[in-house]
Amino acid sequence: MTDEVARVLLERLRAIDWEDDDAPYDHAKSRAALLREHLRRTALWAQAFEAELSWPYLDLAELIDPSVRLDEDVRAELKEYLDEEVGWPQVEATIVGAVHWAVFRANSQVALPDLDDPYEPLLIMYERGGAFSIESNFIDLNGETLRVKPLREHASSEPVVALDPADLDALDEHDE
Repeated sequence: MTDEVARVLLERLRAIDWEDDDAPYDHAKSRAALLREHLRRTALWAQAFEAELSWPYLDLAELIDPSVRLDEDVRAELKEYLDEEVGWPQVEATIVGAVHWAVFRANSQVALPDLDDPYEPLLIMYERGGAFSIESNFIDLNGETLRVKPLREHASSEPVVALDPADLDALDEHDE
């Protein structure tokens, strides 16, 4: 099961065009909203597991249940993909976290709070236009820049954006 879940996510990641220079600008508003939604969700998870000091970029699966890890062959495949296609350390760390999370959710028996998937908004953001970079407390999305505020300012029960593609497209069209 571990291999299967990880490979499904790897295939989803492989479909991302990290070299598309127009997509980050075409989807600037939705990508910024998706990143804010990811930060909101991870803030709630960090609070639930008293991991505020590790936030915003934490590997939740490792934090909650370090025994659930990737199989060696999947880990090697993921590393090869990241080395060849991605190249941004912060982005690579979030992708590893997302793959670990998928495997964790499929295999762990740990009781979890009723919180939204922390990585789905980030994965959709990548699919809509690639990576980001971080400088100081700012995240550059190539078209939008976000300031990483303290965790408590992100930890809202109200979603930032719906993950529906039509809603995200409308957000980007509204900006034109």
